[in-house]
Amino acid sequence: MKVLLIAEEDKTIDTLVPVIKKSGAEIIVYRWLLKALDNVEEIAPDMAIISTAEYPRHWKTFVQFTKSGIGGVVPKVILYNSRPMSDDEKAKARSLGVFGMFGSLDEKGLGELENYLAGKNEASFGFVSNGPKFELVFTNPKSECLVTGLVKSVQENRIEFASDMPDLVKNLAAGDTIERATFGENKVYKCVSAKVLSNGARLELKID
Repeated sequence: MKVLLIAEEDKTIDTLVPVIKKSGAEIIVYRWLLKALDNVEEIAPDMAIISTAEYPRHWKTFVQFTKSGIGGVVPKVILYNSRPMSDDEKAKARSLGVFGMFGSLDEKGLGELENYLAGKNEASFGFVSNGPKFELVFTNPKSECLVTGLVKSVQENRIEFASDMPDLVKNLAAGDTIERATFGENKVYKCVSAKVLSNGARLELKID
């Protein structure tokens, strides 16, 4: 098994590396998440462990990108949360398909990590979610930036989408066409195009 560890702090890296090596896994460490994202297809990890406190926004981008299958690799993602995660963030992690999480570098937290490495458990996010789960990731046709976020509602082929970084979609207007998008329903993904219907508090799209 190959494990990609993404963290900046020396303490985090120095503590987690021996645990990962003990499991028999090959380990690759990146301190820059966006660089890891650029190279994830080449790295082809079976599992990625991300320190969320050091990348409070970009961890979502990494998870959504890898789960979309665009890069050709779909690793199990484990989040290390050195700071408590809100219920909204837990819901986001669950909807994105995060495999598990742990919240400390003490014996309890490292024990949870060992179980994940052994494939023994998945995270309990503290809530039950019913119904289909939708995901969307696309390339902004004007800026070529990768856009991730939450699908807030779906009605037939129309969706309301809230971007993780609203500045990345503020240049889109009604009538614009998004040619490169990946839409997922219950972890079944397909490549689609979309037309912008409106862009206000949320982005309203029509999926083709």
